[in-house]
Amino acid sequence: MSSSSKLLVVLVLLLAVKGWGQWSEPVRIPSLSSQADDFAPSWSPADSTLYFARQSGGGRLQVLACRGCTADRLLAGAAIPLDTVRDSIPYAAFNGSRWVGHRMVRGSRQSYAALVSSPSPYRNFGSAVPIGELSFPERFVMFPALSPDGGLLVFAATTDSSELTMDLWVSRWNGSQWSTPYPLDGFEQSPESEITPCFVGSDTLVFASNGFGGKGGFDLFMTVRTAGQWSPPMPLALVNSQADERDPCVLPSGDLLFVSNRAGSFDIYLARRKKNERP
Repeated sequence: MSSSSKLLVVLVLLLAVKGWGQWSEPVRIPSLSSQADDFAPSWSPADSTLYFARQSGGGRLQVLACRGCTADRLLAGAAIPLDTVRDSIPYAAFNGSRWVGHRMVRGSRQSYAALVSSPSPYRNFGSAVPIGELSFPERFVMFPALSPDGGLLVFAATTDSSELTMDLWVSRWNGSQWSTPYPLDGFEQSPESEITPCFVGSDTLVFASNGFGGKGGFDLFMTVRTAGQWSPPMPLALVNSQADERDPCVLPSGDLLFVSNRAGSFDIYLARRKKNERP
């Protein structure tokens, strides 16, 4: 890449951070948090519902739903009624017409995560089928993120069955199936793990990594795609802490939900998008 192209990428990244990355100091959301681990928030535009997962110390997993959970409602402090969705797909990504999630399946030696999808509503888990072109037996393939138009799918995957670290991969929808995945290009991914990507608009990703330095554990980072290349990741300094931050989810208002264990168990936090920034 030429020096002028690199400068353009840096300028675009700075503009993106100005427009999308200016979130305020986060606060814990008591109405979505419990003594169990609460994680994997995801917004479904089809039914204006926030979904998230809750797992008790005994391993019991629930998927919970909060219809119409705006940032103002979440910050109001009042109890919010939650519906229970009974299945084992805790991470899901949505656009207007389909959703993609990951589900644990049984392999020859161990259980591993595989991507599943369905054009039917998320609550109709029975319609979810494995994505054959993105299935890799004995490898963990998980944490999907769909672009707003549904044309790009970013996910995390292990290199092989013996490797525990994860990298981000990309696949394109060709109208009938997903393309052969390829590594997220534009910057060298870390020797540790990149996980839980989330699209912020069509060309910006927020994801968690424990390999790019930061304040400690997993931190949240932002990367911007320009001319097909993703920019070097930039940390979300106001959001990150010495604990783990992961599972970003952007609400339609531009406000950021994420998960952190800074108070002990994993809880859901909200960081407001600063005023006078574009939605």
